Amino acid sequence: MSTKPYLARPRTTPASNSSPVTVLVDGSALFLAARTAGDGRPLDYRSLVELLCSKLDGELFPPERDHGQMSSTWVMWTSATAENAGQNRFLEFAEKELLWAVRRVSPSDSFMIDPSSVLGLIGESRATSRLIRFDSQIAFAMGRLAEDQRIVVVSDSYPLAASLQRAKHLRKSSQANNVLAFFGGALDPRWQRLLRDPSRGEVDFVDLDEHEALLFGGGKEVRRAAQGADDLPF
Repeated sequence: MSTKPYLARPRTTPASNSSPVTVLVDGSALFLAARTAGDGRPLDYRSLVELLCSKLDGELFPPERDHGQMSSTWVMWTSATAENAGQNRFLEFAEKELLWAVRRVSPSDSFMIDPSSVLGLIGESRATSRLIRFDSQIAFAMGRLAEDQRIVVVSDSYPLAASLQRAKHLRKSSQANNVLAFFGGALDPRWQRLLRDPSRGEVDFVDLDEHEALLFGGGKEVRRAAQGADDLPF
């Protein structure tokens, strides 16, 4: 796997009036949406990091091994099983190369509800995969970070909207909006109404659909790094 830097451009000095930024990623939701948005092409996760850092220029940075001042925290939750070799390779890449903190949750514990008892669904079908969500863990993290961190959430889940808005008002150091980043075409329609309503403009939005060439047109080394994602148990 490539160990090239995340960003080819020079880094800027953090703004003096800005808050530290933490990125919270629903890895399962991101994988499912990327599989559709990219028409089977693997998502270039390094380019995703570069894109988000460019959108919050001077505030958001890739993680660094020495956890210096110009280092941000990135956390990803994902449904994971030890038996899935391809997925384990990808998660190792996320931890060792991207330097993300990865929170692994067993598939049986990843569902919002018990699909077999409530809906009569079994197996790893597309219908059950849409029930995999990490809203409670992400919302808890937002609550813990809200006072002094600006937050970027990578998820399509509308139930996170209220927490994302509330976290802005709890922050002491600045009143900059928190950020939602996802593929616009995959969002819950309720997100669209909120994001388009100027009277409720408390969440900034990064539409990943607008950056298809960057996110799915990476080099061969990046594609190999993300290869294994097709084996995720969703």
